[in-house]
Amino acid sequence: MRLLTLVCDLLGVLLLVAVLLLIVSAVVARDLLQVGMPWAEEVATLLAIYAVGFGSLSAWVRGEHLLVDLFSHSLPELALSIQYRLTALLSCVFFTLAAWGAWIMADMSANNRSVSLGFSFSYLYYGIFIGFAGMTILAAWQALRGRVSWLAVDGSHEEDS
Repeated sequence: MRLLTLVCDLLGVLLLVAVLLLIVSAVVARDLLQVGMPWAEEVATLLAIYAVGFGSLSAWVRGEHLLVDLFSHSLPELALSIQYRLTALLSCVFFTLAAWGAWIMADMSANNRSVSLGFSFSYLYYGIFIGFAGMTILAAWQALRGRVSWLAVDGSHEEDS
C-alpha cells in the first residue's frame, strides 16, 4: 500500500506540475510572444482530472479525505473496528456506483470531441473512472483488512494489528 500511495502521490504531483507549467507557458506565449495556445486549456483540464484521480487514491489510503468524527473517539475498540469496516463497505458501494457512472459517461461521450485537439471526452471520464474504481478496490480492502495507521505516534510508519 505504501508503494501504491507513493506512486499515486508522484503521479498526482507530476501532473499538477505539468498543469502549472502548461498554464504559465500559455500565458507567456500569449502575452509576451503574441502566440496563442488554444489547446492548453483542454490539456490542462485533462491533466488536472487525472491528477485528482491519482491524488484521491493516496488520500483515501491515508484517510485524508474529509470526514466527520463526532463520537468515534469514545467508542470501544471493537465498536470502532465495526464502524470503520461498515464505513468502508458503504464507501465501496458509493465508489462502485460513481465508477459505473463515469464508465457510462465515457461510453456516452465517445463521439463528443474537444474543439482544439479533437480528442474524445471519454478520456476525461476515464480519469474519473480510474479514481473511483481505485477507491472502490481500496475501500473493499479496508473493509476486509480493518484500520491501518500510517503515521504512528513516534512518527514511524507502522500498521495497527
